[in-house]
Amino acid sequence: MTSTDLQRAVGSDPLRPPAGRMRAAVRELWPLLALAAAVLVALVASARGYGFHRDELYILESGRHLAWGYPDHPPLSPLLARIADELAPGSLLALRLPAALAAALTVLLLGLIAREMGGGRRAQLIAAGAGASSAFVLAMGHLLTTATLGLAFAAALAWVLARVLRTGDPRWLLLAGAVLGVGMLNRLFLGVLAVVLVAGVVAAGPRRLLRGPWPLLGAGLAALLAAPTIWWQATHGWPQWEMAGAIGDRSSRLDFVLYQFVVLSPLLAPVWLAGLVRLLRTPQARPFRAFGVAFLALAALLLVTSGQEHYLVPAYPALLAAGGIATADWLERGARRWRTATLSAGMSLSLASAVVLALPVVPVHALAGTPLVEINSEIGEQIGWPDLARTVAGVHDRLPERDQARTVVVADNYGQAGALAHFQAELGLPPVYSGHNGFAAWGPPPSGADIAILLGTGGGERSVAPAWARWACPDLVQVATVHNSAGISNQEQGTRVFLCRQLNTPWPQLWPHARHLG
Repeated sequence: MTSTDLQRAVGSDPLRPPAGRMRAAVRELWPLLALAAAVLVALVASARGYGFHRDELYILESGRHLAWGYPDHPPLSPLLARIADELAPGSLLALRLPAALAAALTVLLLGLIAREMGGGRRAQLIAAGAGASSAFVLAMGHLLTTATLGLAFAAALAWVLARVLRTGDPRWLLLAGAVLGVGMLNRLFLGVLAVVLVAGVVAAGPRRLLRGPWPLLGAGLAALLAAPTIWWQATHGWPQWEMAGAIGDRSSRLDFVLYQFVVLSPLLAPVWLAGLVRLLRTPQARPFRAFGVAFLALAALLLVTSGQEHYLVPAYPALLAAGGIATADWLERGARRWRTATLSAGMSLSLASAVVLALPVVPVHALAGTPLVEINSEIGEQIGWPDLARTVAGVHDRLPERDQARTVVVADNYGQAGALAHFQAELGLPPVYSGHNGFAAWGPPPSGADIAILLGTGGGERSVAPAWARWACPDLVQVATVHNSAGISNQEQGTRVFLCRQLNTPWPQLWPHARHLG
């Protein structure tokens, strides 16, 4: 790295003392830092709204069974959930703080990527503002999921690669390897993104960056850091590969394409489209063309393999950064006042809609009268879990005392199982099991448990008793129905609850029939 590069990195004279360089960097980057801080404050302030999401309940329970891998996610998110639960048991704020920090970091990194691409302060703010006003960023920043952390890792990887492409210094690839390795402990798909980015460099250059020891050292570091979870997958039959097939997107390819125009916000589509065009066609952006090529390659790969629609989101940070530069240039080309007003109005509308769609600003009791849950189904998955747990507890409490000691609960999916495990001590529920995804490894129930409370399979009002229970339970009856007090039509609303008596098959023989991925 040259002294000029270092000066650009810190925004000051490199001969200054470290404290002076830090103050200079803060002075230069304060608008980005302020915007990221505002996102963090908003997410922290709204963290307690509604309740746990089904994925969060599952990740919490995964954290109580720490391992190097699970059928559907690596160990980083469960580890963070475990730490949060140890420090502040049952706290939504503690659980969601890592997600809020990741979202704020993503916003900051968008501006920093634009900076590496040659964008001035206005371009950096436009790029970061696009992230801050994105429904996807705010929605994921509100929940602790692998997708939230995955976007932050993808943005960090794009920033390091942009720095490599700008400076021509391949030593930064060692940092890229560290980001990739730790990121794969959160989501293995980041490895696919990295491969596509390397392919983009091979196709669009500069290929000289792939020569010498640094690319191999970076790849080796990434492999070393990710090795434990890859080894876990290999020794367990690659369940995440099987999982990918089980949850493969069933929507049409046209739906996949249309989804890309709304996933961040329809109002932000012109920004990332302008960024894609700039990366592919503008001479000034040629050093960063690999990002545009990688985006198109990943989109094509997902279309061919029927990947889920949101899998393309980690490739957007570079496009938004380039889009910030393209938009800033557009503002300078004439009718500046009108264009600035148009951009401000678009981003303001995007932010307002993102806040309403992604954050718990509408009271629970008023949600049923709005279309919000239909637009963003993740809202509904944060509501009704205490009602479900109380329904199951009521069934258990009505059993004779002599039967309660022989009773277990078998949930159909990880959301149900996670909620029941979360409220187990509070409501005096019996042990909770499920054959779904990671929960399957934490079973089967003990052989002496010949009475089971079962939650129906199939979802909501369409739910029926599990197929295995129909031949293993001579005495199988529906005993309750789940309803949430807010009247929200979500995945569990109307779920039927069954009581299985006189179980005629041992649980070890039944469990393979109860296990399922999806």
